[in-house]
Amino acid sequence: MNLLKHSVLITAASLMVGTSAFALTSTESQALTQKILASKVIDMPLVAAKLVVSADKADRIETAKAAVVAVAKNHPTALSTVVGAVLRKAPEATEVVVAACLEVAPEMARTVVAAATFATEGQDAVILATADRLVPNQKSEVRGEVTLAKARRAMNASKTVKAGTITIPGNEAVVTTPVTKPDGSPLPPPVKISAYAGADPNRP
Repeated sequence: MNLLKHSVLITAASLMVGTSAFALTSTESQALTQKILASKVIDMPLVAAKLVVSADKADRIETAKAAVVAVAKNHPTALSTVVGAVLRKAPEATEVVVAACLEVAPEMARTVVAAATFATEGQDAVILATADRLVPNQKSEVRGEVTLAKARRAMNASKTVKAGTITIPGNEAVVTTPVTKPDGSPLPPPVKISAYAGADPNRP
């Protein structure tokens, strides 16, 4: 009987340790939220992205979720840019981030799905499925936003490709030689031509 009680105590102690670990995670999440909210609104996307990047790989999704929830609750006008910044760094968090935003601020569904679609590649189906599940009454609006965001993403990718450096084969420099008269003297400067008759003294 004593052995049984001893086992129960050990099990209870183990559960308490596990609870402490979860409490610590909650504390870390609260600290993360405070860091974001302490920054200027214009800096929130950068701050949130840095927090996600600096988090352990196993914690990135929860860090991304905590970041967007903090912004959705306190500074919804910055939600679009924060969602984009976070998902560019952690696209694997797309479903969790979109779901968290739609649960906290369903009225911003169009903004959220547009930002998430533009920031990620290959997550369109996940974004649509999440939105259909959480805001089914906005299905047509959400699909329209996703379509527009995909088009903007494709245009952005095209511009990035076109903006590459142009390399000319060969290593010989192009040399220009000034044009001179046969006797070696320089040619006179070009004559200015006026469009108005009689205004040009050199015009016949």
